[in-house]
Amino acid sequence: MAKILVVEDNEDILNLVKIILEVNNYEVLSAPDGYEAIKLMECMPDLVLLDIMMPGMSGWEVLDIIRSKKEWKNTPVIALTALAQEKDIEIGVKKHVDDYIIKPFEKKELLDKINRVLEEYKLNEQ
Repeated sequence: MAKILVVEDNEDILNLVKIILEVNNYEVLSAPDGYEAIKLMECMPDLVLLDIMMPGMSGWEVLDIIRSKKEWKNTPVIALTALAQEKDIEIGVKKHVDDYIIKPFEKKELLDKINRVLEEYKLNEQ
C-alpha cells in the first residue's frame, strides 16, 4: 500500500482527496500547511500531493526543501493547484514536479496521475 502525503490548506479539498485515496487503498498522511508537510516527510511517503498556494510557506518552498534533502529528493511530487497559467506550469517543470493537477479536478484524473507517477517511480528504482 503506497503512502501519500497530501498537503492542502483548504480543509474541504483535503478531506475529499483523503477520502478518494483511502477508498482506493492508499495510506494517507495529511498536512494543512508546509511546516507540517516538512515534519511528515520524516515518515518517508511514496508520493506527495502538494498544494502550491498556501499561507506561510508556499508549495514551491516546500518542494525546494524536499528536493534539497538527500533522503527526500527523489520522492515523486504532484502539484495540486489552481495556478493554471503557462508560467505557473513552467515553474513546476523547472522545479521538477512529476505531474500537475489543476483544481478543480476529476477523481479519475487524480487517481490516474497518482498511479502513473507511482508506476514510473517504481520502474526507475529497479
